[in-house]
Amino acid sequence: MSGYGSTDYVQEKLIPDLHLNTAGWSDNVSFFSSARGNGTTEPVWKDMGNAHYAYHFTTGDELFAHFHILHDYKQGTDAYPHIHFLVDQTMTAGQQITWRFGYVIAKGHQQGQTLTGAESTFDMTYTATGLEVAGEHIILECSDAQAFDLIEPDTVLMGRFELIAENVSGRVFGILGDIHYQISGIGTINKAPNFYV
Repeated sequence: MSGYGSTDYVQEKLIPDLHLNTAGWSDNVSFFSSARGNGTTEPVWKDMGNAHYAYHFTTGDELFAHFHILHDYKQGTDAYPHIHFLVDQTMTAGQQITWRFGYVIAKGHQQGQTLTGAESTFDMTYTATGLEVAGEHIILECSDAQAFDLIEPDTVLMGRFELIAENVSGRVFGILGDIHYQISGIGTINKAPNFYV
């Protein structure tokens, strides 16, 4: 019988829709409103036309977004960086927008990994269908081949989002950088390595 305070009681009686210790997907988010550029090739904070502001990117503009890997990360699984953006005018079928994602990644807890090593990069291209509306919220995610391991909790990923090509008639606004990742539960047993034993 499930008693008060037991996991079964919490799951079945108090919060029946929460399934503890089950796998699934989550988001690790870095909002561009708090990201920084390099002082020379950074986007401009502009009104999108409705008194709401976001970063307007032109070719070559970039922002740096940092991610801290959470304790719910499922060790050994690949994660999928992606970008949320919009174009303020209607796109024509076949028009393209290409973003480059660059990153360095390192474990924490003084395990001999560096954040000053060489950057890894890949490009992601969005091709318009012609069905998009002006200002549509677009999510462009990396491919399975581009996805990579986040190593372990407390890892830091320092990311760079750069608009490298576009042929649209409207303005491109970047909203946020994001990483889809798999979770194995709600946390780890330990707060430092070894996290899992």
